[in-house]
Amino acid sequence: MKDAIIAGIVAEYNPFHNGHAHQIEATRAAGATHIVAVMSGNFIQRGGPACAPKHVRANAAAACGADLVLELPLPYAMATAERFACGALQVLGGLGCVDVLSFGSECGDIDLLVKAAEAVSSPYCDEYTKNLLADGITYARARQKAVETLYGPEVAGVLESPNNTLAVEYLVQIGMQGLKLSPFTVMRTGAAHDAQAPSGRIAAASHLRNLLDLEGIEAIAPFVPQAAFAVYRSAAAAGLAPFGSHSLNTAVLSALRAMEPEAFAALPDISGEGLDNRLRDAVKNAVSLDELLSLVKTKRYPLSRIRRLIWNAYLRVDAQLMRTPVPYLRVLSFNKRGLEILSAAKAAMLPVSHSLAKLEALGGDCERFAKLEASAADLYTLGLPTVQPCGSDYRQKISVR
Repeated sequence: MKDAIIAGIVAEYNPFHNGHAHQIEATRAAGATHIVAVMSGNFIQRGGPACAPKHVRANAAAACGADLVLELPLPYAMATAERFACGALQVLGGLGCVDVLSFGSECGDIDLLVKAAEAVSSPYCDEYTKNLLADGITYARARQKAVETLYGPEVAGVLESPNNTLAVEYLVQIGMQGLKLSPFTVMRTGAAHDAQAPSGRIAAASHLRNLLDLEGIEAIAPFVPQAAFAVYRSAAAAGLAPFGSHSLNTAVLSALRAMEPEAFAALPDISGEGLDNRLRDAVKNAVSLDELLSLVKTKRYPLSRIRRLIWNAYLRVDAQLMRTPVPYLRVLSFNKRGLEILSAAKAAMLPVSHSLAKLEALGGDCERFAKLEASAADLYTLGLPTVQPCGSDYRQKISVR
């Protein structure tokens, strides 16, 4: 691919909407000829199931400008922002042919984001953050206060916004992993992150998920590209969307009530602060998932962290896998330009396949990750309008869009 410029995007597309289409268009306008997206699978970073199965969301993205969609493995997809970014950049780096990293941000200022990344990477900032944690505040707030003290309010202000914060983590990982990726940011426009009302034809993904819950597929039509909506509507007709947001609550409570005490201490990101005991005690008393969240949440433990703990427990995610490098690159969807990216990635540093069975057959960490993905998919599909039998992730077909 002579003169090709391949850009990588990290996303959840939960669901793919007009704001995502704008980022892809802006990335192409800046010179990218090919787009590869690294996308969360059936479970997402804030903790919990996605609004539609990963292949549905990947196909929607591929229909709207993402040429190749790769899966971010579950142990990284449902983790802290730092681990989320770490896994996503391992995937992009593993291809060996990506030139640019494109990401959205509230500030739109790449130089300021780079300064913030340098600040949070400083050992002085890390030490100061640890000292501030003794005050019982969240890690995110402690780090922001440390940056403000050491580097000033302008740099610290970057960390107040969720897209900025993820952008900073991506930049940190580019440096830590020694990747030759040029950063490019697209300023977020329209509805803010988690905004409860749309701005024109752009709505926050959280608002779209609420519409899916309350009104169904048709309600999101004004806020997603037509090609993506056609994918969603087809999935809904097949009973594959939308995911019932509360459909697994009883199953989750059942799984947690059956856990042994030592299993709580072994959960990913549990830390040694007594959070395992707090969660275990709450499980004994909670009669709903919402009540469980409220019983565990404190000023120090935000809801997103608690949600991830609960869903990782339900899925039996091994904490060790969060410290294990991404072992393979799994293709979820692609178009003709995506085939060109795969051709350019023939020297990829990791095995590449759309087949989970083939990746599992490689053994070792590939087998462990693949089996976890298959098991998680089996549990996820229990919450779809039409429940699927086990093994759906192994049977998934893929074709050029």
